[in-house]
Amino acid sequence: MIRRLHVPLLKPEDIIPHLAKQELHWRAGYSAQELAIAWSSPGNDFPPAVRRVLQTSPEYCRAEFIDGFFEREVDLGSPGRNSQTDLMVIVGLGDTLGVIAVEGKVEESFADLVSAWNTTASKQRRLNGLCSTLGLDVANVGNIRYQLLHRTASAVYEAKRYRSHHALMLVHSFSDSHRWFEDFAGFSSEMGLPIASPGACTASKQCEGVNLCLAWVADTPRVR
Repeated sequence: MIRRLHVPLLKPEDIIPHLAKQELHWRAGYSAQELAIAWSSPGNDFPPAVRRVLQTSPEYCRAEFIDGFFEREVDLGSPGRNSQTDLMVIVGLGDTLGVIAVEGKVEESFADLVSAWNTTASKQRRLNGLCSTLGLDVANVGNIRYQLLHRTASAVYEAKRYRSHHALMLVHSFSDSHRWFEDFAGFSSEMGLPIASPGACTASKQCEGVNLCLAWVADTPRVR
């Protein structure tokens, strides 16, 4: 197990050195900036739009913010790059813990479809592992965006690392048109957790002993 040490972010700009392309990703219209500003606001609670969505879930309606880690890398248990989650949040759920993997979006997509990404034997092995974790038929995920698979699995893996039985993969969208929600809804449906519209949290599904939920937060851009 990797030992991890984390440097606190005292202001939103402190995230820049941790971004994959640093200053290129730190600009108006990009999710890194929107997410850092939204989650670095004063107070020890979730952004208001996130809190409203959590209140739609009996499991997370009283969640308490404990810790948050931007650009959290998660080992996916197979050769290849780690999943670099935009923000991993540890929450209190009564007398236990939960993990929320936050994926920020403005107009960015969820990257390649699995059918376009899966080009090598090692990628197929990784895909098999992710589908096993999420309870998906590997033959049916070709039209799913690969990023949705590994971000969601990372929530499960981090929950297990924290000895928690509760995980949520939450898309925090700052798109006025809810762009790419259709891809998210298709993934949710394949997971057996249908979601009809932005602004809601799904029911839960057991994945490797973890109660997994999905959610889409529709928020307002803070930077124009």
